[in-house]
Amino acid sequence: MGNAHANPLDAVGTNYYDGGGIEGLLRKIYRGDYHSDILQTYLKEIIHKHLYYIPQCRVIHSEIFDYEFDHCIQQLFHLMEDYADICFIDTASHNNLSTKTVLEEADLIVVNLCQKENILEDFVANYSSMITKAVFIISNYEYHSLLNSKRISKMYHIPWEDIIVIPDNEIYQNAFLSGTVVEFISRNYSCCKENPNYIFIQNIKKATYLIIKKAEQMVKEKEIG
Repeated sequence: MGNAHANPLDAVGTNYYDGGGIEGLLRKIYRGDYHSDILQTYLKEIIHKHLYYIPQCRVIHSEIFDYEFDHCIQQLFHLMEDYADICFIDTASHNNLSTKTVLEEADLIVVNLCQKENILEDFVANYSSMITKAVFIISNYEYHSLLNSKRISKMYHIPWEDIIVIPDNEIYQNAFLSGTVVEFISRNYSCCKENPNYIFIQNIKKATYLIIKKAEQMVKEKEIG
């Protein structure tokens, strides 16, 4: 006889996956079939002994992924915190369960914005409570736009010192599309002012510095509070 109240998570194709990526790691944690060193199995090394990445393979339905992510998030955070000093989690742009959970738990939020009023207004209308624990990156920044960083700061009550602008850079975009971003950054990291990539690289450095400093500040405040 069929069970009219069967859990949809037990449907065919949802509970067998044991592969790689964040889905495979979450499935292991969800089943309780993991150990303290399991994280290393799922890491992809980007910069030797410095930067690692866990890809999302998108092989599990988003609702099931959200459910398991929410169920396992504390164990996942403990694994990451034991392995690395700083952990970045790239959330979905829509306000699903996994995104809400990460934003609530994060010490610092890095918000990607642009110079479009409708997007800025939507952010302020829905996420204004995050401003105090966020830094803001404005990508493809146009310096001559009327909606510059100071105006954005004033209009939307975002501290100007928490805004980093990243200008458009065609060479970087090509590197991104070809999978050679690490090589591009390494090659241009110490470039001179005459180099066409100089401003882009300096702003990347500024963004990195601000993110780390702001994160340290937020953690200290959290410990004091």
